[in-house]
Amino acid sequence: MLKATDILVPVDFSPTSANAVRAAVGIASPDGDITLLHVIDQSFIDDAVASSLGTADEITARLRERAETDFDSLLEGMDKGEVDIERMIVVGIPFVEILKIARDLDLPMIIMGVRGRSTPPEEILFGSTAEKVLRGTRVPVLCVPF
Repeated sequence: MLKATDILVPVDFSPTSANAVRAAVGIASPDGDITLLHVIDQSFIDDAVASSLGTADEITARLRERAETDFDSLLEGMDKGEVDIERMIVVGIPFVEILKIARDLDLPMIIMGVRGRSTPPEEILFGSTAEKVLRGTRVPVLCVPF
């Protein structure tokens, strides 16, 4: 059976990323740690500022607050066993931040959903976040299909 002591799980709070969290909990050793990572997309903030929806700091603060609420909803009622779950929220380009955090924290495995909240035209033109992570990492990646 596949086991890992430390796992990075990028989440966008889609049903697929919730399934990735469940898979990570099942794979994590009893004494393992899971780091949930939510990346606030910098281009979204830039577009919101350009649309006069607020300053970058205001928008980022609202998105961070929403992510904290979404973390609570995601983990509510989930059987986590004795696995320690840490939450991280960063701002940047999602696949870049995922690769950077995995490298900086020296995490030996990434578990993520194959399809999140990105739109199909973006995937056709630029590839999905999961595909970019697969191409850029040197650690095993388990992609959860749904």
